[in-house]
Amino acid sequence: MTESKVEIHGEKLKEKFEEKAKSKKEEETLIAAGVEKEEKPKKKVEVKKPVVSEAIGKGTFLSISFKQAVEICNALKGLSIKKAENYLKDVINLKRPIRFLRYHRDTPHRKGDNFGAGRFPVKASKSILNILQNAKANAKYLNLDESKLYIKNAKADRALSKERGGRYSRVEITVAESKTAEKPKKESKRMVTK
Repeated sequence: MTESKVEIHGEKLKEKFEEKAKSKKEEETLIAAGVEKEEKPKKKVEVKKPVVSEAIGKGTFLSISFKQAVEICNALKGLSIKKAENYLKDVINLKRPIRFLRYHRDTPHRKGDNFGAGRFPVKASKSILNILQNAKANAKYLNLDESKLYIKNAKADRALSKERGGRYSRVEITVAESKTAEKPKKESKRMVTK
């Protein structure tokens, strides 16, 4: 039985090769005669993007402190993209500190109303700002509205140490499209006494 299947398969292959050879000879004769072959218009392949409501930006083996990355991610959760970018730029320029809620041993307090312990993790902020911009670019590619984007989730993990060891972190930022656009805050009406 198997021999007959092999023979049938071999015959089908022979027929295909013969058909290809015939079509090739026909093309050569047409070219020699000076007749141009009509080319079929090629179909444009449209890439269909999946319908999603969130985008992700990732960074692995970042040479930043895990503890600082955790505190920055906690500070960014729930903020709009624009606010988060401005916040990280202010941290890099030493204008606004990141509040340390979990890893705050021997951390000095910062100025402000009951601000508490805080620092200016510049290197970690630069890395996380790059990841945030990556997530924003991914969202733009997926046709999400930039004005409605907010940080749905931001998490930091310890990455496996490389050969020589050291501190490495892995950060993942999930950006989602909110159902309502960001509304401008109304100024509070103050009572003026004369």
